[in-house]
Amino acid sequence: MIIPTNVNAEEIIPVNISVKYGQTEARRILDMINELRTSPTDAWAWDKTDTKQVAYPGLKELVYDYDLERLAMKRAAEIALSYDHTRPNGQNPFTIYTEENITRRDAGENIAVASPNVYSKAEAVNNGWREDNEPYAGQGHRRNMLDYKFTCVGVGHVTYNGYDYWVEEFASRPSINTTETPANDSEQTVTVSVTKSWITNYKTSFDQDSYVLRLGETVTPNITPIISLINQFGPIGTLLDTPTVSINDPSIATYSDGKIIGLKEGTTTLTTSLYGLPSTTSATIIVHDCDNHWDGGVITKVPTCIVEGERTYTCAICNNT
Repeated sequence: MIIPTNVNAEEIIPVNISVKYGQTEARRILDMINELRTSPTDAWAWDKTDTKQVAYPGLKELVYDYDLERLAMKRAAEIALSYDHTRPNGQNPFTIYTEENITRRDAGENIAVASPNVYSKAEAVNNGWREDNEPYAGQGHRRNMLDYKFTCVGVGHVTYNGYDYWVEEFASRPSINTTETPANDSEQTVTVSVTKSWITNYKTSFDQDSYVLRLGETVTPNITPIISLINQFGPIGTLLDTPTVSINDPSIATYSDGKIIGLKEGTTTLTTSLYGLPSTTSATIIVHDCDNHWDGGVITKVPTCIVEGERTYTCAICNNT
């Protein structure tokens, strides 16, 4: 679990996402870790040859550290975008201690992710971390939980795009923060620092494939930016950031204050960019003058029907009457 520092001079961008914390559930894992550490039968791990169970007698219970919980919560949001011990800013996971001004002597990290409802509860993810039936090579998480040098732990849990992401931060510290804070179970916007080169795809989700407008008409498109990162586990990430919107032919339509305005009959394309990256998707804008399309353009300004002396014309493009 020791990750070398990656000195990275690449461009770092702030990415805003919405996650739902689950700290009431996360805090339950402390008792499960301590049950493993103090069990006369379960506190063991395989040796490197997978032939001997190495016992860990005399382990002390870990103390819940609310500083470490804060780190674990931040890391949980980070792994939601890039599931890796290397942070999405390219740094090793333990740089977060310096970043958050938290002192420690030793540190370790366990991470976990699962599709919806698999790791939504503490028992499920803790059983995964225990790795009871794994060989030595698959018991790294277990050895972190049984490490003699660790004295405290904090756990973070977020749900993002329906997937559950969990982080355990272990440490030995000269001073442990045991001042309990209210468990955060809310949905919040968090900012994650991301190395720009880690973004493998940026696309835009539009609420319509095409927008049909009359001259002078306005429409408000629903535009959702989505990115994919190198180490992304779940669905590509929906963002809260506002992309730059452009229209290929501004003589046909313009975009202002979140609205498309039809100016001249014709067809053009709506595109976006974010962080300087062009979207791989676009939408079509069709602007028309109803006067050019009464009765399908076959007979200009001749009524399609007469009701009580009133003449009705129907536009073939938008069914305007």
